[in-house]
Amino acid sequence: DAGTDVVNAKGGKGSATLSMAYAGAKFGNAVLCGLAGIETTECAYVIRGSDEELPYMASKVTFGRNGVKEAHGFGPMNAYEQGRLVECFVQLKDEIAAGVGYAQTQELAIEKRSGVVVAIPAKPSPLPVTRLAASTKKAGNFKVCVCGGAGGIGQPLCLLMAQNPHVSELCVFDLTIAMVPAEGVATDLSHLEKKSKVKGYALDKDELPRDKLGECLTGCHLVLVPAGLPRKPGMTRSDLLGVNAGIAKNIVEACAKFCPDAILGLIVNPVNSVVPAMCELYKKAGLDPRKICGVTSLDIVRANKFVHELTGMPVETIDVPVVGGHAGVTILPLLSQVPACQSMSAEQIVALDKHVQDAGTDVVNAKGGKGSATLSMAYAGAKFGNAVLCGLAGIETTE
Repeated sequence: DAGTDVVNAKGGKGSATLSMAYAGAKFGNAVLCGLAGIETTECAYVIRGSDEELPYMASKVTFGRNGVKEAHGFGPMNAYEQGRLVECFVQLKDEIAAGVGYAQTQELAIEKRSGVVVAIPAKPSPLPVTRLAASTKKAGNFKVCVCGGAGGIGQPLCLLMAQNPHVSELCVFDLTIAMVPAEGVATDLSHLEKKSKVKGYALDKDELPRDKLGECLTGCHLVLVPAGLPRKPGMTRSDLLGVNAGIAKNIVEACAKFCPDAILGLIVNPVNSVVPAMCELYKKAGLDPRKICGVTSLDIVRANKFVHELTGMPVETIDVPVVGGHAGVTILPLLSQVPACQSMSAEQIVALDKHVQDAGTDVVNAKGGKGSATLSMAYAGAKFGNAVLCGLAGIETTE
């Protein structure tokens, strides 16, 4: 009933989108590893052999260079599991018949291939030997909160942070007016096979975080804040600052009260003004302003990718320093420091510089005004968050 639990926790406003994305990526990785010659076993629902009780079933499947190499048997079962298998087969048989019946009345609109023979082993293969190796990497046990965790950036950011090996506790906070309830996002992510415990918190829009988020924020080591309103047509940066600085202040104020030693990563526009405002407020309160950071990692992420696309150099060998700020002409990629850019013409450098500056607008335009760079920003926010957590764990990291 886990899927139903998520739907209920999201108040009917969504299903298990995040955990399903995680599972889909896990499956996709197994397939790609197999195609690359690294045989990998993952659970999948596939066609079975003629000697099996049903023609389609889920079990462990090993993927190789041609896709499915072998479907494995179920292995030993206790009495309870054997009884459940009988129950499973009764319903599964009807559902398979429905699918086969549909196929009997339809055709794929392509030319039929001749000479293609698919050999499916009649019997399943034995279960492969599973060896679970404990990680030898030094991992921390940190509490992280994502404020705005049910939003367009917040949900994928929470998905990525829930998988971080340094995160033992993840808090998802948002307002009750969010697109889905924070509790629903937390329930969805709590199903991932990772060590992090995930819990959701929500406030009404008139409630103040400093009065209500004690449990959520106390003990936090890192607070990521993808919050605030997007800039709307006709709105000046001053207008945007007036709205979003107030939103940021409410969260920063609560952090100052409940987790003053936490690192705060602000993803609140305009970053160039909001971060100085919050740092000055921290100084006024006698707190360390270097605990507050503006997350500008997306500018580096974009610059690295664009240089890779232009030069063909492996992206993992490219590290473009981007200095200044996080909007328009304040974004300055120092391409002269990048070996891969040495062969570029002056015109290419100028065009690339402009491309990095305008990348956010490119995404908004490509989405037809229906969204902004939510996914790449979540990736960049998680990259920043990982650098902070690595540092806290004693692994000095530069970001």
